Amino acid sequence: MIHDAKVFKSKTRMNSENNLEEFIENSKNNLTAFGEDAWKENSWFTYKGDSKVVARFATNMKPSDAYNFTPISMPLLEFAKAYIRRSYSIKPVVTLNKHIKAICLVEEQLFKIKGTSDILELDGSVLEGLPLLIKERVIAYSTKTMIGYRLEELFDFLRAELITPTLPKWKNPFPKKRDLTVTLDLNGKEHRSEKLPSDEVMMLMAGLFHKGPELSIEAEYFSAIYAVLMTAPSRGAEITSLPVDCFVWEDDSAGIKRLGIRWTPAKKGKAGIKWVPSLMQDIVIEAVKRIKRISEPARKAAKFAEDNPEEFWIHEGCITPIGFSIDEPLNIDQFNAAVSTNHTILSKLNNAKWTEKLLEENDGSITYRALGKQQYLLYRKKFHLWPYIDKNKKVKVSEALALYRENEFNDALKARPFSFYPANVNAINKRLLSMETTARYSSLWERHGIKLSNGGPVNLSTHQARHWLSTMAENGGMGELTIANWAGRARVRDNASYDHRTEAEKSQGVRDLMISPDANILEKMKNRLPVTFEELGKDLPGSAIVTELGVCEHDYATIPCHRHGDCETCKELVCIKGFSDSLVLLKSREEKVALQFEKAIKDHEMGDFGADRWVSNHAWRLAHIRTKIRLLEDKTTPDGTPVRIPEEYDPTPVKETLIKKGMVKGVESSIDIKLIE
Repeated sequence: MIHDAKVFKSKTRMNSENNLEEFIENSKNNLTAFGEDAWKENSWFTYKGDSKVVARFATNMKPSDAYNFTPISMPLLEFAKAYIRRSYSIKPVVTLNKHIKAICLVEEQLFKIKGTSDILELDGSVLEGLPLLIKERVIAYSTKTMIGYRLEELFDFLRAELITPTLPKWKNPFPKKRDLTVTLDLNGKEHRSEKLPSDEVMMLMAGLFHKGPELSIEAEYFSAIYAVLMTAPSRGAEITSLPVDCFVWEDDSAGIKRLGIRWTPAKKGKAGIKWVPSLMQDIVIEAVKRIKRISEPARKAAKFAEDNPEEFWIHEGCITPIGFSIDEPLNIDQFNAAVSTNHTILSKLNNAKWTEKLLEENDGSITYRALGKQQYLLYRKKFHLWPYIDKNKKVKVSEALALYRENEFNDALKARPFSFYPANVNAINKRLLSMETTARYSSLWERHGIKLSNGGPVNLSTHQARHWLSTMAENGGMGELTIANWAGRARVRDNASYDHRTEAEKSQGVRDLMISPDANILEKMKNRLPVTFEELGKDLPGSAIVTELGVCEHDYATIPCHRHGDCETCKELVCIKGFSDSLVLLKSREEKVALQFEKAIKDHEMGDFGADRWVSNHAWRLAHIRTKIRLLEDKTTPDGTPVRIPEEYDPTPVKETLIKKGMVKGVESSIDIKLIE
């Protein structure tokens, strides 16, 4: 056995280890994302705008939740922290779940193949089994796609930084699918149903708002919040920054007062007023009235906390006598009255963690001073911009519309007077989504026995209102810029993500915009639409044939064309005033026929046999063409008017015979009509 000998390592291996070590040290000591002291913790958080960004380094191989989890194993944990800190420093995002999920899948696959979580052991054999592992661990295809792209980024980084330089190229096996918002197949319909709530669901929401006060204070409060979200395409997070005095009244151009709401977009959209549709005004006024009434006690508590930091609000429910010192220990009854609890022994306090810590820090007793400090920190930490609630720091928490107290909606417990929570997206969705993730808390639909007509559960997220309103606006013909401004979007092209009309519906919308319901024949011809016999004044079902000269109203079902396509002199050809193509073509033919007519006259004067027949024929044709031109150029005739050859220029053979015999009056014989000069 050889002691104190250096184990042989190839140069590539040593370089990889050095590169990995330098990368980790650089991220640990030079980057500050999530805080300089965050490295030793296994759960990080920071804020991007109003959004809380969490990085929880929990392994994929053991059960976990937000509070109890097993960290990623070493040595991969150090790399994971370095990689996440680098990724967020380069491109801050709202969620890092997919980044960490990708690392956890690599950890699981490394253990399965190599028996270790060392990132330096990553090779082709490990990558080979990743697609199957993703299928086992991830249900939604869209999530598989995003994790796949995060893995691509991770492996590209490892190769580029020479941490695993020989790692094979790996391509995401779950590429992004085609845009399902416009496809007409089953997948497209399912996708739109997930994003776009059905009319039945929206009617159930309307019913919940109507019956809310009768059902429960919780149903009244959260249905009112959803009613406000239904006034304009808004994100659920944006309602938390609405002030109590959010209404704006202004006169429109007709002098009618219109209602608007001051909204602050959660993303990069421009803050401004979102005008409430006239039909929704009474609903919105009632909804805001309900929210203000229910949230008023929470605003009072927030106002006290704002004016008296770290002091306890000795409210009406407290039972301590006047003059009671804030440093005097509270007995169990006084403590229960202060925080609306029902503990029986002060030393135990039902083993609640926060009360245990409070007792430890205050030698086994609790005073108003200690309680004030603890409660103040407990509730203000929900608002990282304290005392403000919005990113622009214009609305204070004590002025926010959508607040509520702890236990406000718990029938078994009393609401805590000195408490205030924001009605954020999670709080709203918790009440309106019937999902496995909320199995411990039944939704309002479930508690009040509300189901779909097919017996299925009702699910309605805050973001679905945004999708529904945007799609309805598109269907209604609202302009893209107006929709973007109404929804608070920074870019007009983002409208496409919320437009769930099918291609057929979009085409119909374009047709409705292009062709009015009372469109005349000319507009239909220009837009290549069928022209019916009825529109030509002929009592016959079906569509006429549009030709280069006009519209043929011959009924081909009865008899073939007896003129064999000679439309210029046919009385069944209807020219349309304003149809420029036919006028140009008729003028061109007029020139050609006029030349032939002049030649026929000269030949007739020279005594050529049969020339007289050609004089009559060309004169007849030229008369028809010039008559049509004169009628089409008549300024007194409106565009779109059907123009026919007067009957005296084209009587039927029967009428010709009757005219010769003097049996028809008022119609000249064709042989007596003078040539048009």
